[in-house]
Amino acid sequence: MRLSPRSLFKLVRHPTVTLAIGLGLSGAAGSAFLAIINASFPHDTAGSQSVLALSGLNFLLATIVTGMMAGSEQEVARQVTKAAALGQDPALVVRKQSRHAAWLIGGTMLATCLLSPLLVSRSLGHHWVLFGELLIGLIGGLAIFPIRGVLTGRRDYPLFSATLIVEGLTRLIPGVLVLVLGWGSVWLYGLVFALGGPTMAAVFGVLAPRWTNRDGYDAATAYAREEQARAQQRAEVPTGIEVEFSAGTQAEAEADDAAEVPEPERSGRRLALLTAASLANQLLYNAIPLLVAARYLSGANVTGAMANKAAAVNSAVGLTRLGILILVPLQAPLLPRLTAAAVHRRYAEVRARTRVLTALCGGVALFAALCAWIIGPWVLWNIMRAHDTLPGAYLALLTLGTGCVMVAMIIQSTLLSLERHFMVLIAWLAGVAVTVPVFLAGNRLLVTTAIAAVVGPFVSMVVMAVDAWIHTRGVGAGPLPAPAPQQSDERAAVR
Repeated sequence: MRLSPRSLFKLVRHPTVTLAIGLGLSGAAGSAFLAIINASFPHDTAGSQSVLALSGLNFLLATIVTGMMAGSEQEVARQVTKAAALGQDPALVVRKQSRHAAWLIGGTMLATCLLSPLLVSRSLGHHWVLFGELLIGLIGGLAIFPIRGVLTGRRDYPLFSATLIVEGLTRLIPGVLVLVLGWGSVWLYGLVFALGGPTMAAVFGVLAPRWTNRDGYDAATAYAREEQARAQQRAEVPTGIEVEFSAGTQAEAEADDAAEVPEPERSGRRLALLTAASLANQLLYNAIPLLVAARYLSGANVTGAMANKAAAVNSAVGLTRLGILILVPLQAPLLPRLTAAAVHRRYAEVRARTRVLTALCGGVALFAALCAWIIGPWVLWNIMRAHDTLPGAYLALLTLGTGCVMVAMIIQSTLLSLERHFMVLIAWLAGVAVTVPVFLAGNRLLVTTAIAAVVGPFVSMVVMAVDAWIHTRGVGAGPLPAPAPQQSDERAAVR
């Protein structure tokens, strides 16, 4: 079959393709950054400590930004999607969530400054210039998440993907340029990493809608009409659908029930729970590199061999996280679809989508673990330019841990669509709770980090899976019956 330029352009603009391209560039830039700094510094104690300091900036920025704002992104996307599905104006949701995001950003910057002595000594190798660059990266990183939440809720995936492409290119191109010109230094690489990436993506995310005349909510409005047409084919939407339904809530929920807990208060509470859950998730996800940097970065008795091994572990974490690239192209469209289905209580659809995507992520994780076992050591040494070699079995375990996180994040979208925010927090805290003793008891770098990489994410995944199964089985398995005319009239009279 011959592809014409027009059909090829249409294919490239498909949401799945644009998301895959954006995530590919963004993820490649993160791993390439680790490879670049590995190649820039010598394989001795000072060089490995410089690599650890820069990788500490990398993982610290990811932990703080994603931990504080991933919840905001998901809540904005969920609320915008829900408003569109109910035929409401999403602009009101965006303004309210923007105020929440502003408070989160201000509080995060203040807390980071208060913790600066600890962060500089434990994660940044006593480089105060890296802390200044961390603040620069935080500004853009904290801002880009709610922007992407709005784009996800509007289903504007081309612009969403464009922010990812900008993030990847503005970090990758300057990094390669510094390496080729031989200007490598800790402060310059830190500036490239912080000023590029999410900072440039945030600027683009603010300006691009105005350049492309996409400030309106046409995508969300179109989806609302589509969803309303589907709902009419199945069953009439109950009059009280604007009430915040959770899994298992009975169809006769009245508008008066919503008065018991004001909507702004419920929204703020959900965002607080999701932010706490995201922090726990990032603490669990980045526990290995953060611990390695704290233990092997600034000790007085650190040997060259120990520093090289620790730097290699951080590079291995970056390598085995590449599997997570499959997640966002799946998760970004997933949350709006699950939310729309859950709002109308089509739980059979919620279960079906969740099963398919968790099976896909599980299969990818097993295949990736096998590849990591066979060719991972060669890739780590020759491509990532790590400062030491690591066994294939160790890389396979790190990859399986990433797979557990991927499955848990898919199930998290299911729980969020059911408004089970508190259970998401409990699940990630359970993972942290079982991981901490491993770090406290272990004193062998590879054994401790390998066990911790799998145990915590596996527990979080199981807790979420059990709760999702309980709250979707047998409830809302099919279309809702149309409400009785008298009941609808009574409710209209009450309003």
